[in-house]
Amino acid sequence: MQTPYFFGYGSLVNINTHSYRPYEKKTIKGWRRKWCYTKLRQVPFLSAHFVNKGQISGLIAAVPDNDWSALDQRETGYHRTRIPLKLEEGTSKIEVQIYHVPSENISNKKPTKGIILSYLDCVVKGYLEQYGEEGVADFFATTDGWDCQAFDDRLKPIYPRHVELTKSERHLVDYYLKFSNLT
Repeated sequence: MQTPYFFGYGSLVNINTHSYRPYEKKTIKGWRRKWCYTKLRQVPFLSAHFVNKGQISGLIAAVPDNDWSALDQRETGYHRTRIPLKLEEGTSKIEVQIYHVPSENISNKKPTKGIILSYLDCVVKGYLEQYGEEGVADFFATTDGWDCQAFDDRLKPIYPRHVELTKSERHLVDYYLKFSNLT
């Protein structure tokens, strides 16, 4: 049986939020990130959606013993989809699954709260640690849906896996938010 892997493109890039090891940086083609409004929460979800010419960077990590239960619980509200992926040129494809918000849960109604900054901070810190500032810039550039308000919960974080940022890391997040389409 082949070892299953997940592809993380949001908080799963921050290795301090999970214990899946080993992990590897990877870029997948045909996908982009997107903030989506759903029927499930009052805040937007970060999801992935298929686009022909898109690509996003993130991490892949093995799911030991094919035990998806803990990861599925963490990613409540998402569905898993298998995507073929080669680890290196000339190797066979491995089974990788990506979590995304299913179309039946997407809503056109904007939520009452915007993007939770404690969540975004966690994601950006992961990209900064894995890919450097260039990776942070790429995260913002390859993510759609910056058309809602940010919800500043940094003093009382709502996100259960929130992380502490240094002053310079907070400034980095705020800098990129200023230049996104966030209103």
